[in-house]
Amino acid sequence: MDRFLSNAKMGTRSEVKKYIKSGLATVNGIVIRDESFHVSEKDVVKLDGKLVLPHRMVYIIFNKPSGYVSDRTENEACIYDLIDHPYLDELQVAGRLDKDVEGLMLLSNDGVFIHKIISPKNHVQKEYLVWFQGELTNWKIELVQKGLKTPTEQFKPAILRSIRPGLLSLTITEGKYHQVKKMMNFLDLHYTKIQRIRIGKIEIGDLKPGDFRELFEDEIKSLFLNS
Repeated sequence: MDRFLSNAKMGTRSEVKKYIKSGLATVNGIVIRDESFHVSEKDVVKLDGKLVLPHRMVYIIFNKPSGYVSDRTENEACIYDLIDHPYLDELQVAGRLDKDVEGLMLLSNDGVFIHKIISPKNHVQKEYLVWFQGELTNWKIELVQKGLKTPTEQFKPAILRSIRPGLLSLTITEGKYHQVKKMMNFLDLHYTKIQRIRIGKIEIGDLKPGDFRELFEDEIKSLFLNS
């Protein structure tokens, strides 16, 4: 019982033991004061009258503002400072963003899900908007679409299109270190702002900077359907 409640994020192991001994926990309507009581999948567990769901996999979409790092750190403001969720300590990022880059991030406690998102083998598209200064020519677009090759790196074919002067869309299927910035620098395009707006078929939509929500089941499934 105590492990079930603590895994369900009802409190620490010591805290839930106190709840149990105080008679706050029930199983199928019966008060259980024995912390070692075995809870089965079919049991209805409540704590202080509220239904307790068993530990689960969590999938979150988050709109990262600029100025926050994607790693847990005490030295800088990080994205985890903005996410108030009971599973916060378990959440990992499926594709980091640089401190000065903003936009869509996916987080989960499902390691298999995270690997599928970030693995280039799965060809999950990541679309970025890039505000820039410089000249975007057809020749530069063709270089990206064929697979941009720099003196030090080779990038897979990507989709580059002009939206309007000074704003472009770049869609990649890999996530190499500083990839978008490196590609812009090689194309002699000085970026002033970078925002990720889509991963697979999941778009950032009207989610405000700093806000998050859990993904719907159909959204999770859509990520790996010809993204």
